[in-house]
Amino acid sequence: MFMFIMIINFLILFLMVFMSVAFFTLLERKVLGYIQLRKGPNKFLLSGIFQPMGDGLKLFFKEVNYPSNMNFFIFMFSPMLGLLISVVFWFIYPYIGMNYIMGFGLIYMFCCSSLMVYIFLMISWSSNSNYSVLGMIRFISQMISYEVSMMIIIMNLMFLINSFNLNDFYIYQMNSKFFFFLFLMFILLLISFLAEMNRSPFDFSEGESELVSGFNIEFSSLSFIFIFMSEYMSIMFMGMLLCEMFFGLLMNKFYLNIFILMFMFLVIWLRGFLPRFRYDKLMYLIWKLILPLSLFLFVFNFSIKLFNLYH
Repeated sequence: MFMFIMIINFLILFLMVFMSVAFFTLLERKVLGYIQLRKGPNKFLLSGIFQPMGDGLKLFFKEVNYPSNMNFFIFMFSPMLGLLISVVFWFIYPYIGMNYIMGFGLIYMFCCSSLMVYIFLMISWSSNSNYSVLGMIRFISQMISYEVSMMIIIMNLMFLINSFNLNDFYIYQMNSKFFFFLFLMFILLLISFLAEMNRSPFDFSEGESELVSGFNIEFSSLSFIFIFMSEYMSIMFMGMLLCEMFFGLLMNKFYLNIFILMFMFLVIWLRGFLPRFRYDKLMYLIWKLILPLSLFLFVFNFSIKLFNLYH
């Protein structure tokens, strides 16, 4: 019976995540519209509320174009695999009411995050397009670079709570929040998440002028929907992760959703007012600033743990 309830819970969670992705696109278009002093979508049915459904149906019924030299099997299945990995990220969502908590949730998240690199490699390589491969080289080098700093910062937080369990962040932050005395780490992790999610100002794989949409240039119709949804799903997941790690929010309370919504708004707002970086500056930022700083914090926290262990 417990297993049946758990499966139903996960199905409801995944359904809600898919619906959230749809309305996240509407939120992004409306917020960017107001930033640029225009209305955004406001015509379709109730003042544009059902615009995501219209966009989804339009994409679904579009013609599928196949490049002549593509690798058919990888070309068709890699977007689906990318969406599947973005969905299974949510297995570490700690259900307090259900007593379902993944003990090694953060390790599991590291494994899934590493797999995404291979998915984008398959997506671009299977297209056999020069633009796609150029976008892939830039995106994967950026993703691997920022994944290193992201994992080191999260390992810092693991040392602080002595656990791989996401639920323990709530227990350790009942009286004081990490956000207030680890603000530097919060900013470093936020920058790493933005680069990992390929969002402005770090969206180099989609540079319009030089790459013409980047690694997904040859994908249309349903395949494009899968890539698009996996990207937006990962934004929401990273928002949940950041809010849980630095604010210690209880998962069955409504205010977690408010914090995730604030993170989503922050990501859109940054896209609205920040220009795109230069690629060499992005690499200097990670290898010469963020990585040394995160390594220093890691060694510092580790030495404190050792000191407490032997004294």
